[in-house]
Formats: sequence, C-alpha cells, structure tokens
Amino acid sequence: MNAGIVPLLLLSLTVGLMLAFVPTRRATIASVVFAATAFLSFWVPLGLAPNMIFTGLWLTMIVAAILVYLPVAKWSIAALPICLSAGYWLGACAGLSNDLTALVIGILPLFISFPARWLTVRKFGIAVKIVASWMIAIASLSVFLTLIPTPGYKPDHME
Repeated sequence: MNAGIVPLLLLSLTVGLMLAFVPTRRATIASVVFAATAFLSFWVPLGLAPNMIFTGLWLTMIVAAILVYLPVAKWSIAALPICLSAGYWLGACAGLSNDLTALVIGILPLFISFPARWLTVRKFGIAVKIVASWMIAIASLSVFLTLIPTPGYKPDHME
C-alpha cells in the first residue's frame, strides 16, 4: 500500500471530504494551500526516509478524516494547517518516485469536495462520513502494517 499513486489519491480524497464541511471561502484557500504546498515539497525535498514520509501521510489522512465527525464550528479554522500538512506529505510522497504526473493526478481527487459539499448541504452528510470512516480504516491499517513487523516478512523461528 506504500507504493504507486494510491496513497496520493487517498490522501487527496480524504482532504476533499474534510473540506466539504468547511465554509466555501476557507475551503478554497485551504485547497490552494494544499496544492501549492504539494508542488513546493515535490520540488524541494527534505531528504526524509520513505517510512517517515508514508507514516506522516497516513497519520495526516487519519486526522483529516476524524475532523469530518466533529462539529464544524470547532475545527473549521484547522482546515488550513491540515491542508498544509497534507500537501507537504503528498508532495514528499510523489517526490520519492520523482514523478510529476503522479503528483498532478494525486491532487485531482481534491475536487470530490464539490459533490461532497452538495451532499452535506442537502443533509446527506452521513454518506461523506461513511467514506471518511473507510479512509480512517485504510490509513490505520497501512500505518500499522508498516510499523509492526509482520510474520511472513521475517524469517520464521521454525526454519
């Protein structure tokens, strides 16, 4: 799960779901910050280890998805720092493969915020929350599988 374009798409999708609950002006500014930070961190890598980059990506995704469940009035100001963090990890992850096309495609799911906002305005926000819960599950499994040595990747004690 820590390879290819899938982590980029999932992070961008989760940020789009989070922005569906934020007022339009703040969501627009946060989206621009997300994309600008992603491109900046792609072009100016900090030399972090791949495990650190993927752990940061998955943890940011979990936080963004959790915010979908909180009352918007308490966290909508946090959309900007979350988008800043998510953009950094997205660009750093794309920078591992040095693939600009993957970065551009990875940002596109951010536009899910438009249909998701349409659902939330019409009181169908539960659908967005269900998808966000799936994002939490995917990110949790991905981060914990990379941190915990699992049988099958290490030599067996019986050999």
